[in-house]
Amino acid sequence: MSLKHAILGFLDLEPTTGYTLQQRFAGSVGSFWTATQSQIYRELHALQADGFLQVEVVPQKGRPPRKVYALTASGRSELRHWLGQPSPPLQLRDPLLLKLVFADRAPPEELDAVLAQHEHELSLRQAEYAARLESPEIFELARTSRERVLWELSIENGLAWCTAQLEWTREARRRLDKVGRPRRKK
Repeated sequence: MSLKHAILGFLDLEPTTGYTLQQRFAGSVGSFWTATQSQIYRELHALQADGFLQVEVVPQKGRPPRKVYALTASGRSELRHWLGQPSPPLQLRDPLLLKLVFADRAPPEELDAVLAQHEHELSLRQAEYAARLESPEIFELARTSRERVLWELSIENGLAWCTAQLEWTREARRRLDKVGRPRRKK
């Protein structure tokens, strides 16, 4: 997945400003695909240069003009093409798992603190997913019942992932607590 295609997807829902795009990322897909404001604006400029979107400058009284971005026919075609392509397998890069591989010499209480923090952050993310499922504003832009189900499925996947990771983290803490400090061979 690319930022380019995520932006095209949001603009396929409705024309909007870069600021609103940033809010949409944070409020809907932000737990599995993030983008900073500068990344969004950089990509908007590139998409415009590629002919995938057009910009309408809307004057505002006493404020700078708003730029409203909308898909062109070629932008919509690019989005449809991307949607029809297979996605490559996910390449997992997990800093916590990398730490665990080398953590034998870490004091048990230090490692447990790292895992406890990870558990806390997962709990927060799990609550975020659950709240998104209950949030009507996320689904207001859904144009069809099928689109709503697709959005629900993506959020439910995140919720299931958090639940599985929380179970794994709690099990890791229990098992590491049982083995305590490492005993070195001489």
